[in-house]
Amino acid sequence: MSQSNLDARESALSVLDSFQTTATSLVSYQSNGRAIAIGDDEALACCRQWSDQSILTLVSASEKEIVVQGYLGSFIVRLIDSNGNPQNLEADIVLDLNPDPINQNEILPPGYLHTSINEENQREVEAQVLDLVGEFEKPKYFIYDPSICAHSVNGVTVCSRCIDACPAGAIQSGGSEIEVVPFLCQGGGTCATVCPSGAIQYAYPNLSDSGNQIRKMLQAYREAQGERAAVLFHGEAFSPQALMRQHDNLLPVRVEELASVGVELCMSALAYGASQVVLMLDETVPGLSIENLKRQVDWMQVLLKSIGINPQQISLQSDLMALSMIDSAIAIDPAIHSMADGKRNAFYQALDHLVTQFGCADVVADLPAGAPFGTVVIDENKCTLCMACIGACPGRALQDGSNREVPEVFFIENHCIQCGACTQTCPEQAITLAPRLIFDRESRNKSQALNRDEPFGCIECGKPFAPTSVIEKMLTQLEDHHMFNTPRALDRLKMCEDCRVVDIVQDPEAMKGDFDALN
Repeated sequence: MSQSNLDARESALSVLDSFQTTATSLVSYQSNGRAIAIGDDEALACCRQWSDQSILTLVSASEKEIVVQGYLGSFIVRLIDSNGNPQNLEADIVLDLNPDPINQNEILPPGYLHTSINEENQREVEAQVLDLVGEFEKPKYFIYDPSICAHSVNGVTVCSRCIDACPAGAIQSGGSEIEVVPFLCQGGGTCATVCPSGAIQYAYPNLSDSGNQIRKMLQAYREAQGERAAVLFHGEAFSPQALMRQHDNLLPVRVEELASVGVELCMSALAYGASQVVLMLDETVPGLSIENLKRQVDWMQVLLKSIGINPQQISLQSDLMALSMIDSAIAIDPAIHSMADGKRNAFYQALDHLVTQFGCADVVADLPAGAPFGTVVIDENKCTLCMACIGACPGRALQDGSNREVPEVFFIENHCIQCGACTQTCPEQAITLAPRLIFDRESRNKSQALNRDEPFGCIECGKPFAPTSVIEKMLTQLEDHHMFNTPRALDRLKMCEDCRVVDIVQDPEAMKGDFDALN
């Protein structure tokens, strides 16, 4: 053990503990102690021995259907008995005494107790229920910015990553936006980790506070002559003391939920001077969170390898007794920039610093599917330049040209979040996604033409009014249509709107009532 590392760690952890995070708003609960116990006859018999029966409603688990909704102070238990009769019960607390919880979310709502009961522990269970009587507060853990959310575009659901990843079931679709129920949200953090745009972010602590806390901790460690700092992110249930005794360079950072640690914080820790970043799993991390953390680490390791860094210098580990440690340090000048507030800005700051320090060997890194960075590929043989993709793109990665007379689709890769809005709204299915990352910042921010077409000029007045490919496709598709069965009617497809109206009025056949479908 190095005494200088031990002394440096003490200084670093002192700085970490003294860091003041920005306060967030609070979510309040009011519980009067009305409880519903759900279980079999034996479990309910134990509940009948409680000292105060007035607050307790007993529900047999043999009911035909039981649905529990809500949270502390505002539960509704919906019952359907064997005869099909419905009943709604209200409660402040739900005591679920079944072997498997009725609520299937990995993180159960506040006020929902899932436990077993018997003669020996019935008083203990009663005390747990009574502890949930009164007024309670918790932080509001999330910030949501609907203006950059890719959930729904033009009435089509595009991205549901946060909904699918929330282990508490606190996020649902609200149509054009997502809706987060703050009373159900318990700060799991997975939503912020998987969100490609940063529309939903962890609020307590916020990203800027988390990054600057790590930056100042690592700075204090270096100034005290510490070497090879290894940052260990861990949840509240994990104690790092045994590992700290084994590794003098280990800097443990406790977070409320491990899944709140995303790629932007891990990459920033390396940029700020950490030689290794470890995300330590324990038995309290929900399965959904683990799956998403694994995906994040997988594509971070692809990036590190492409930059020239050992991929294992960011890792997800679960051995609570031993760590896979890396002896070598990353020889860079640590970044000094303050952590950005936005998820993508923070990530790009860290990436650009690492790329500059290592003189990146690869120009582009191909990433696994689901990574929130990449390009789009347009099949020119299918694309009609209808511009539906441009209107759908929530990140403004797809844009039309400044010369509106020339149909063009431009693309800025830095803005692409790989949400799939373009692929889902393209009527010709001409677009595919390609997850990747360009390391050169200038190339990433450069606008590039993906497809262009010559404008089609009206055969009467010459005014450009549509892409040539669109007109050609219409002519092919409608040449056998009964409303375009004359050369004159078919030629109207080649006219601008004004000339088309004039020609219809002058066409005796059209004026008999056979108007074409475009008017």
